[in-house]
Amino acid sequence: MRHMLKLVTLEWYAKRAFIPILRGIVQNLLFKSSATPPLIGKHVRLIYRKKISLGKLVYFGDYCFINAYSEKGITIGNRVTIREFGYIQCSSSPRNPGKGLEIGNNVYIGPRSNLGVGGEITIGNECLIGADFTVVSENHEFSDSGVSSTQVVRKGISIGQRCWIGHRVTILDGVTIGDNSIIGAGSVVTKSFPAGSRIVGVPAK
Repeated sequence: MRHMLKLVTLEWYAKRAFIPILRGIVQNLLFKSSATPPLIGKHVRLIYRKKISLGKLVYFGDYCFINAYSEKGITIGNRVTIREFGYIQCSSSPRNPGKGLEIGNNVYIGPRSNLGVGGEITIGNECLIGADFTVVSENHEFSDSGVSSTQVVRKGISIGQRCWIGHRVTILDGVTIGDNSIIGAGSVVTKSFPAGSRIVGVPAK
């Protein structure tokens, strides 16, 4: 029984640790720069890897998709976790790249996050972000005649340090969130808030 338990434990470590590390070592050869190989889950897709710069102990969960084609690329700090099914899209067309994404140190982003990086997005150090998080850093101009499909506005989004963002929060283009702020679950943030804010609602107040 003890022998079987040891085998199960070794198999668990092989699946949970060794295999992601091995994937990271292989992928690391293709990154722009990385202090140590990242931990990479299964079926992770990284496009334009040379525009991704990584710190230490970065983890991409299973089925993450990252398209880094943008003016400034993607910079990810130390000890950052992007959980399963994370989706980062910096460009939908080679003719119109986004600005870029910067994530600080000690950041956790929950499963099924969706980051649309048209304008520049920055996420400060030590942020904790729940599942189903969405940021969209661009918008279409509109008038009385309707929405323009060609005129796009990209103001960007900035999230300060040590922010706590709940489950299923959406942040729209042009928003700045100050340091040490908390955003309640399910909120849709359409305007900026200063440091230390407690934010909740649709639209958030």
